[in-house]
This record gives sequence, C-alpha cells and structure tokens, in this order.
Amino acid sequence: MNIGIDARILERKMTGIGRFLNTFLGELAKMDSNNNYFLFSYDKLDLGGVKYTNITTIKSSLPQKLYAPFWINFILPGYLKKNKIDLFFSVNQLVPLIKPRNIKYILVLHDVIYKVNKRFHPFIYRKYLQFFIFFSVKKSDLIITVSEYSKRDILKFYKVNENKVKVVYQAAEKLFSPMDISEEEKVKIKKILNLPEHIILYLGMIENRKNINGILKIADLIFQKNTKIKFLLIGKIGYGGKKIISEINKRENVVHLLNVDDDLLRKLYNISSVFLFPSFYEGFGYPPLEAMQSGLPVIAADNTSLKEIINDGGILHDANDYKSFADDILRLLNDADFYNNLRERGIRQASNFNITKTAREIVNIFQSFS
Repeated sequence: MNIGIDARILERKMTGIGRFLNTFLGELAKMDSNNNYFLFSYDKLDLGGVKYTNITTIKSSLPQKLYAPFWINFILPGYLKKNKIDLFFSVNQLVPLIKPRNIKYILVLHDVIYKVNKRFHPFIYRKYLQFFIFFSVKKSDLIITVSEYSKRDILKFYKVNENKVKVVYQAAEKLFSPMDISEEEKVKIKKILNLPEHIILYLGMIENRKNINGILKIADLIFQKNTKIKFLLIGKIGYGGKKIISEINKRENVVHLLNVDDDLLRKLYNISSVFLFPSFYEGFGYPPLEAMQSGLPVIAADNTSLKEIINDGGILHDANDYKSFADDILRLLNDADFYNNLRERGIRQASNFNITKTAREIVNIFQSFS
C-alpha cells in the first residue's frame, strides 16, 4: 500500500504530538518494509537518515491558523490523488473534507476538550475545531485515540460505532531516562538558570486548561514553609497565558522559560526534585510520562486520562486540592524512603508505554486495510 502521513507538525517546535510522530516514524522504518510511506509537509523535512518519500507541497505567507485548514482541505487531496495514496494517516485530529476515490482515512483524535469545557479555547478556535472535527470523524474509516478516557468522551459526543474507535497508547521518547549527572554539572545548570537545590518542575502550555494558577497557589503555600524551593515552569503561552504570566512575575519562587532544547530538558528531568502537573484535562499527558520514565517523582491531578496513564506511578490529588499537593511536595523532599519508592513506582509504570509496541499496533491497523 501507499500510505500518506500528514507530517507538517515536524516542521514546528516539538510538542507532545510532534515528539510522538518523530519517534513513531523511527520505529516504523525498522518494522515495516511492505508498505510505501509518503510524508506530506510544506518544506523538506530533516528525517535524520530515515528513508521516507517526503512530498513538499505549497507554502504560504498566510498565518497558519488561516492557511492550515485551506491546505488540508483543498491542497492536500490533490497530492494524495497524484501520489496514488491508498491510506491517509493523520496524527493531528483533522482529515480532508474531500475524500479522493478509493482512499481510506485513519484519524488520531487525542481528545474532545473543545466539547467538554468552553473555558479552555477561544471562541473562534473552539468553533473551528467543532466544525472540522465533526466532519473529520464522519469521513474517517477508523479513529485512533490515546486513552480509554478519550474513547469514552469521543463516543459520548459523536454518534459513531464503538468499533470505529480504537485505543492505542502512545509513549515517551527513549531519550528521556535516568541519567548519571555529576554534581559539578548539576551545580552549573542550576547556576545558569538561577535555580536552588530543590526544583519543582512543570512542562506544558501556560494556559487556563493546565491549571497554572493552581501551581501558583501551591507555590505560595510552599513559600510559607520554605523560601528556598523554586518552581520552574517551561512552556509556550497559550489561551489565558498573558494574565497568568503577570501572576508568575509577582512571585520570587516561580521561574518561567518559554522553551528549552531536548538536551537541557532531559537533564532538568534528572536534576529536578518533583514534577508537578495539576492539569484540569488531558487526553493523554506526555510530560508526566516523560518525567516518570526519567525517574522524577510525579504529583498530578486525579482526573481525565491522568489517572489511567500515571496510575500508581505517581501521587494523584483533586486539581483544586492545593494543600495536599504542597504537603506531598514537602514530604517527598524530607522523606528519602518515600521519595525513592515513588521514583521506582514511576519508572515501573512508565515501562508499560513502549513505542515499539505502539508502532506495531498501528502497523497492524494499517495492514487490516490492505
């Protein structure tokens, strides 16, 4: 079969979905030599030596929010037809409204948050998602989602046959793992970033959905007990983020970085003391999985897919129970046995999410359409 993949996400700064696709393609190259793969993008992709056919399409100077829906609905179908694609695979929740003859669509839909809570997306973007994902779900021959929780939400909000929705758990990149970092290097990194001995790490968008205001309330409670602990928040500014940044700037124990490279990120997972993730809603949750896989104890919200992904590999609390979050952070910093036990539980839980297994499941799905 000729299998097409929307690979535009690899042209941006890496996010959870982009990391997944990048890792998946690396595994796919090792295990499937029967099918021909075509990666569709705006520009030529750097695939790190992995051999796929990269089809560059039409770029535009228009803002992405305007051009992306035009590209996928009116430009991509012509390229699918021209390259005789049998199966189109989209990891980014949309497929074209136009469906060339004799082609099948597989859609990866991570969540339906735009249906669940109006506070988490701006009005226009929410309506955009509601419109295009409605038709993407209808046009798709199969929907892959990333947790049982997301599957229940999809079935709740869309009238689709349960057999049309399949759960395939995703996985963190293998580069996130326990590292042997010298004390000298730890001190150097912390000095460059102006961080103390104990760092409470958060990774993700700075937006309403992620409950950053909750992190700030937890930071305030910690500050009352220990002024030498700092919270390091890493992430781009999303919906509601400007107001949140103004609150971050009022606190001397909270630091925000827009972005770090992968090398520094994996080191931060290893030199931080606790990973904090009290998000209100997650379809999957890559950062806490990366943290567990790195051996960093995780404290997260007891909701949506986080209960499923973290399970007993971390500590879970109601997203608004700031005192319990703060109490457990302090306990972890003061109780070595408790800390090491949670660290081992996290590593064990993370091992359940294996990219080779994930890739094999997806290849088997592809083969079922041949």
